[in-house]
Amino acid sequence: MEPTTEQRNTSFVWLKGFADVLLSPQQLVGTLGSHAGKVFTMALLIATAASVLTNWFYATSPALRQQMVRLAEQRLDAYIAKHSELTDEQRQELRRHVREGLQFGLVRSIAGGIGANAIAFLSLMGLLWLLQPVMGVRWSALRFAVLVTAFSYATLWGSVGEVVSAAMQALGQSLRVQPSLAALVSPEADPVLFATLSRVHGGALVQYGVVGFLLARAAAVPLWRGVLWSVAAWCLWLAAIYGMGRLAA
Repeated sequence: MEPTTEQRNTSFVWLKGFADVLLSPQQLVGTLGSHAGKVFTMALLIATAASVLTNWFYATSPALRQQMVRLAEQRLDAYIAKHSELTDEQRQELRRHVREGLQFGLVRSIAGGIGANAIAFLSLMGLLWLLQPVMGVRWSALRFAVLVTAFSYATLWGSVGEVVSAAMQALGQSLRVQPSLAALVSPEADPVLFATLSRVHGGALVQYGVVGFLLARAAAVPLWRGVLWSVAAWCLWLAAIYGMGRLAA
């Protein structure tokens, strides 16, 4: 027996949440926890599409590409300076890998986007889960699926912000032309700090504000506590990104 039109519409009702998160986030509160796997997968695909489009902006803008090549070579030169044991052939091979890595490839961008975004999503969800007792919320009081759907829906805002930032950089022909704290930092002077602060853009601020709102409603805690919960997890993640960047520098 084939499903009716009403049944088909019901099976895809979770997609409406991605419109609600932009127009009316309070509409999501009653649906949190439903279809967590589907919502997470769709959020991952949206974030990956944003990453691919961002990479395309960087690769097709001669000014941005030139700046990124200069930054990559600067970091490579610093690495080579610390490893005098490298042979000339090894140094040339490293430089070749750097140049190839900056070229746009659709398959590579999709694969890299899925991997990087999946790691970021799971890390942030894990931090949100671990911070529950600190925020006065019992682990048993909130299903993990609720947290997954709240975070996944809100990532649409972050993805939009990422694309807008890349578009502004391409139009302004500079990595520093973006709606984030990175605009205050020279990428040549401190590339690790610049890369970290580039994540603190307008879309991300709205994203974690919405996550805080949804978690506050779901866990029945004051709004300020929900926002603090969300922002604390985000700050810990940013600190980890910055720390790993410093270790790799």
